[in-house]
Amino acid sequence: MKFGLGIALVLALAVVIGCGSSGSSTTADRSKPRPYPWLKGPSREFLVPGGDNVVQTFGEEATNSQRKQLSRMIALWMKARAAQNWKKDCGFFSRAYRHNLVATDATRVTKGKVKTCPQALDFFGHQASGSYLNNLAGPVDSLRVGQGDGVGGAAYVGFAQYHGNDGRDWIIPLEREGGEWKISNATPIDRLH
Repeated sequence: MKFGLGIALVLALAVVIGCGSSGSSTTADRSKPRPYPWLKGPSREFLVPGGDNVVQTFGEEATNSQRKQLSRMIALWMKARAAQNWKKDCGFFSRAYRHNLVATDATRVTKGKVKTCPQALDFFGHQASGSYLNNLAGPVDSLRVGQGDGVGGAAYVGFAQYHGNDGRDWIIPLEREGGEWKISNATPIDRLH
C-alpha cells in the first residue's frame, strides 16, 4: 500500500509540474545550444543563428531613455530623407561622415563640382540614400553602444536596430559627437544584405 501511495504521489506531482508549461521540457530542448547566452535585452531579437552577429553583440545595450531619445532623432532624419530634404538630412550626419561623403566621394567623382553635403546627396541620389522610404515602424528596438573607431575615429560608436514596417530588420550606424548621436551612413542597412 505504501508503494502504491508513493507512486500516486509521484504521478500527481508530475501532473502538477507539467501543467501550465508552454514549452517542451525534453532533454533535447534543454541541451539545445542557445547562441550568445550572455547577451541580454532587445538585441537578442536581431540574432541570426549561424550568421554575422557583430552588431547584435557589440558593446552594451543602451537604456530605455537613451533609445527613446535616439528614436526621436532617427524619426526626424527618416522624414527628411524620405522628403529628399538634403540640407536637413545632412544635419543629422556626423562631421566625419559628411566629410567623407563630400571630400572623398562626391568631389572626386564630380571632379570638384560637388562641394557640399546636400549637393552630394542630390548627385548620388538613391545610390547614397537608398529607397528614400521611411520604414521606421516605431521606436528603435535596440541601441548597442561601445567604444571604437567610427568614421572619424569617434570615441563612442553605436548601432541602432529596428524592425521595419516592411517586415525586415534594419541597422543604422552612429557616432557620438559633442554629446549627441549622429548618423554615420546615408541610409539604413538591411540586416540581411
